[in-house]
Amino acid sequence: MINFIIFGTRGVTYSAEKGDFWCPSCQSQQRYDHKRVRRFFTLYFIPLIPLDKLGEYIECSACDGTFQLDVLQLTGAASDTGFEAEFHGAVRRVMVLMMLADGVIDEAEITTICEIYQRIAEQPLSPERVREEAAVAQREGLGVHQYLASLVGSLNDAGKEMVVKAAHFVAAADGVVTDDERQLLSEVGKALEMSTAHFRGVLAELSDG
Repeated sequence: MINFIIFGTRGVTYSAEKGDFWCPSCQSQQRYDHKRVRRFFTLYFIPLIPLDKLGEYIECSACDGTFQLDVLQLTGAASDTGFEAEFHGAVRRVMVLMMLADGVIDEAEITTICEIYQRIAEQPLSPERVREEAAVAQREGLGVHQYLASLVGSLNDAGKEMVVKAAHFVAAADGVVTDDERQLLSEVGKALEMSTAHFRGVLAELSDG
């Protein structure tokens, strides 16, 4: 009879500490759970030896929203300001990624990005800054999930729709929405954890408009 030794690795999430914080989603003081994810060596599916740390985040016990660790440093209005800056940065990067989806940096798309950002952030964005961000995005090679993951728990439906609409306007700026742009737009919806019906409804609203 042959006995097989079953071993491998798996990620284990555990609580590092608990406390109170200002939740950007609840807009009030709530209890938080500081969670860490660590890879463990497993033997017969039982985690035995801790290996490298995979990540950590703050989870609100009231709304289950997840946030980066620096959310603990913010309170009240400061938290709103910090989240707003993160949101504006994420929307800017998503629009730039949409511009790069077809492999062409189009002047009409750059103009659209500047105009949309001005409306959302109420501050100017120069074409030069857009080109610089495009160069950084190309070097980093990161996708939309990395820039929207920390916002998902904090955005309501209107905020998610704003991100999708901004991305769509950039894709349509040159008059042609390519298959690559449609694919990236779909990834934006998934990264925002929008239902298929909700996502398609936003696109239908844009088409009707």
